[in-house]
Amino acid sequence: MINEELQQFYQEITSILENSQFQLSTPLLGFGGCFDLVAKKQNLLLLIKIVLNIDSLREEQTFELRKLSIMLEGFPLIVGKRIRNNVDIEDGVVYTRYEIPAVSVATLHNLLINHLPPLIYACRGGFKVKFDGALLKEKRLAKNYSMGNLAQEIGVSKRTIYEYEHGTVDVSLETALKIEEILNEPLTIAINLFEDMKRIGSLTTPTSLNNRPKSDIEREVKEHFDTLGLTDQLWTKKIPIRVLARCLDTEKGDKSTTTVTGISEEPTKEDVVKKVRVTYNISKIAEVDPLLIIGSSDTPNKLNVDGVPILSIDELLKKKKKSKKTA
Repeated sequence: MINEELQQFYQEITSILENSQFQLSTPLLGFGGCFDLVAKKQNLLLLIKIVLNIDSLREEQTFELRKLSIMLEGFPLIVGKRIRNNVDIEDGVVYTRYEIPAVSVATLHNLLINHLPPLIYACRGGFKVKFDGALLKEKRLAKNYSMGNLAQEIGVSKRTIYEYEHGTVDVSLETALKIEEILNEPLTIAINLFEDMKRIGSLTTPTSLNNRPKSDIEREVKEHFDTLGLTDQLWTKKIPIRVLARCLDTEKGDKSTTTVTGISEEPTKEDVVKKVRVTYNISKIAEVDPLLIIGSSDTPNKLNVDGVPILSIDELLKKKKKSKKTA
């Protein structure tokens, strides 16, 4: 049962995305997985997690979200209402949860609808901003301030002013407001949430993550993908897509060598329809290949439902044997 507040919050977010001309996936709200929505506009692909409190997200969930984002060449984003102790998230501020940016719905609205990116980010030291160091120096000299004079007036060291101008440290919000008032010039650089993929940082698998293939069918699927060269795999926990697999050879591989796969071990009509819908929808938006593996052996060969190929485990084993013979 989805919390009523969360459902309303989700609707606010989807309304913003739709008004911004994003194509949206089937919602996964209530599954408890690492993301709830996939959104795409031109070349921008977002994997969005919607939570009431961003600190409720566990490290394993954020690892999955970051890994999926890298594999799908997209960007992870958390949209939330509150942080620890149920304190409301400030509008216009970017928070982070295990290196994933988190914003309020108002910040998302300003970014996508009003084209006003946030300027402030939250860290352990409080709120900070990034300064245009070259412009700071230019305006300081234009106002005939030495580094020492400006430092004394705002209550920091001369060395700190030097670091601001060279971009080696960011500026606390309080200090930034003082400097901009003294120099009568906006110096803050807007935060680009969707910059180069390197922004996500390196990935270290959490020690608490134990999400390998668990059943015989899943192990067969893994071995099949390994045989095909799709060795970069992420086995998820709670979303209908059980595994995302891609080729690690970036020279040979592209997004067409990435597959999103659902696995239904004891398939019912309801389960198959649900997983077909989700797998197809997400694969279409992310431009990757869909696949559904089912545990039943009475599935006709080459069955395809709504653009999603469905293989029985028996058919998969035949394909695997054929691949080994031709290897």
